[in-house]
Amino acid sequence: MTVATMTHTTWTYTCKICKVLRQLLAVAFVGLISLGESAGRARAAAELSRQGYHTEAKALMLDHPWRDEK
Repeated sequence: MTVATMTHTTWTYTCKICKVLRQLLAVAFVGLISLGESAGRARAAAELSRQGYHTEAKALMLDHPWRDEK
């Protein structure tokens, strides 16, 4: 096995690992953003409910704008 063959094989293998890691990190980042948005909505709804705006709190938690887009 020559150095060029070893380099090519190693490079191909590490590129595949990088692609998997990049995809994994992208999915984790989107999940983290989704979790933060959900937590923010829950906090806002709790505060609205505490202030007596129960209808608005319910609307905040149940009416998602992306559900209306079809």
